[in-house]
Amino acid sequence: MSLRELAANLGLSVTTVSRALADYPDVAEETRRRVRQEAERIGYVPNATARRLQKGRADAIGVAAPNGFGAIEDAHLSAAFAGAWSRLAELDQDLLLLPATDVTYLTGAEQPTSQSFVRAVEERRVDGMVLIRPYRDDPRIAAMRRAGLPFVLLGAEMRAEPDLPAVGTDNEAAAALVCERLVHHGHRRLVCIGPAEPYDFTLSRFEHLAAAAIRHGLTARMDRAPLGEDGGREATERLLAGASGPPPPLVYLTNRMTIGGLTALARSPWVVGRHVAVIGFGDGPTLRHGLPATTVVHSPMFDMARHAVDALIALRDGRPFEVIRRWAPSLILRQSDGPPQNLSPLPS
Repeated sequence: MSLRELAANLGLSVTTVSRALADYPDVAEETRRRVRQEAERIGYVPNATARRLQKGRADAIGVAAPNGFGAIEDAHLSAAFAGAWSRLAELDQDLLLLPATDVTYLTGAEQPTSQSFVRAVEERRVDGMVLIRPYRDDPRIAAMRRAGLPFVLLGAEMRAEPDLPAVGTDNEAAAALVCERLVHHGHRRLVCIGPAEPYDFTLSRFEHLAAAAIRHGLTARMDRAPLGEDGGREATERLLAGASGPPPPLVYLTNRMTIGGLTALARSPWVVGRHVAVIGFGDGPTLRHGLPATTVVHSPMFDMARHAVDALIALRDGRPFEVIRRWAPSLILRQSDGPPQNLSPLPS
């Protein structure tokens, strides 16, 4: 059944029927009701492409996220995908998932090199973009601004640009929770291990942990390694190789790096929760059910992603919307941290 035939059945013009199906306000409500009722009766399905051209909108939102090996296993990323997807489904908007890792910013160039991202922005294949885990000074932000594409940053603080629509964890509060926990147990030092890549969220965590450590009388050392399990393991192995006794408390900035660090510690003579305290940022099944289970900083990423989508839709539609930039974290206490103990290592 075509649009023309539907119009003929109702005795209306094709233009009126088309505008009624698109819910234009200049069509009387009774006419819109009749059109919808007849369309449902005969099983008429509008041509989605034609409707989008008519409205000048794609009815699709881009979600751009790091896409390297193991990215989907990252607890924060998977929660972000699920949150954005669930909200877009409720709003009857399509989701276009785009890679966002391949950026020539790392080699000093100005433009993002991910061609699917470039096409989505420049050709307006989406009505807006949720960019997850942007870099600091990320060129993709400038690209979206040049194209006039609405966007929201998710998993970023962007302290230097407070006017940016950025939704992220309150990393200052998270750092205070970690340092207060360590001081409570009598620790005087910590080593923070995080990604070498210039993600804004990890740079922010580094900076807030360093400041909080000073306020709490802790000596802090910051180590970086490639993001992922291998990076966490390698950084921990380097630390263990240079120590004559158990290491100070270890704070990992992503759940995948925490898992890698725990792997290295499991091969050492030092027992987590007995000889060495471990706190991670980000949760996951491995950390919840490990022996011992890992104390973690939890962020409400699922809800943050849904809020980011709402903010983006409001930006797209030109509606006022108050973006909640800082979301309160919580410290989930388990068995991986505790007071320092001068105990002998396990026998080899």
